[in-house]
Amino acid sequence: MLEVGKYHVFKVKRKSDLGFMLEADGNEVLMHFREASKEYNIGEETKAFLYYDKKNRLCATNNEVYATILTPGLLKVVNVKDEGVYLDNNTIKDVLLSKDDLPYDRSLWPVVGGELFVILKAKAKNIVAKLINREEAKKYKEGTYLEGEKTTAYLEAVNDGGYTFLTSNYNVIFVPFMMTRGNHHLGEKMEVKITKVTNNLLYGSLLLNKEKQLVNDEDIIIEYLKAHKNFMPFTAKSSSEAIELTFKISRKAFKRAYGKLYKERKINFDEKGTYLL
Repeated sequence: MLEVGKYHVFKVKRKSDLGFMLEADGNEVLMHFREASKEYNIGEETKAFLYYDKKNRLCATNNEVYATILTPGLLKVVNVKDEGVYLDNNTIKDVLLSKDDLPYDRSLWPVVGGELFVILKAKAKNIVAKLINREEAKKYKEGTYLEGEKTTAYLEAVNDGGYTFLTSNYNVIFVPFMMTRGNHHLGEKMEVKITKVTNNLLYGSLLLNKEKQLVNDEDIIIEYLKAHKNFMPFTAKSSSEAIELTFKISRKAFKRAYGKLYKERKINFDEKGTYLL
């Protein structure tokens, strides 16, 4: 049985008005003329990728696709619609990454030109894209980085405490919000500096060295609030463990900065948490 989303070896059976009709395992598949790498003779064999075209017809292409159901790839965003974002996989039909796999906050969605690491999933009469998560990335990881090293990486996920980036060799880098400036969205390509190396995860920063020196504890709190829709479930009474885990500063430093922001009327709080004014 032919699996969609993979390469197969086909035999050219005949030529039609639309393209070449290929055959494998008793199945006929259309290869549009513009997806054929050359003019084929009847009976000739060719290796081609199997997918569904815009009319949901099973078809094949000689093009070298960027991702399959077996191997992930870095795909570029070519369109953004209500149902999700469409990615270029070097076939006639672009691949949909559904809104169900994207953040609820649309400001975090990729924009046209952004790039995402995805793997394909075959569905009935369709192929869709799925983002690579941290566990899946481990399967394809090659090499690692040293503390202080800089590398190019792509924003793949937004978490409660920061951003998850993937490098071209599938290393995962976690960047806490406090180590960033401004807001970012999925698919952004950025330079990341490695700040800490662990067995399972790399920690990084988007700040230049000079910027990093200018970051104070008040900035850390303000940036966290901005990244979480101007609210955080923390106050000066929050536990040391929660503060240190989230903000990477001591409770004493947090309370000092928190008090200063409150006196300057930049924040307010109630029983639920803290609000940015």
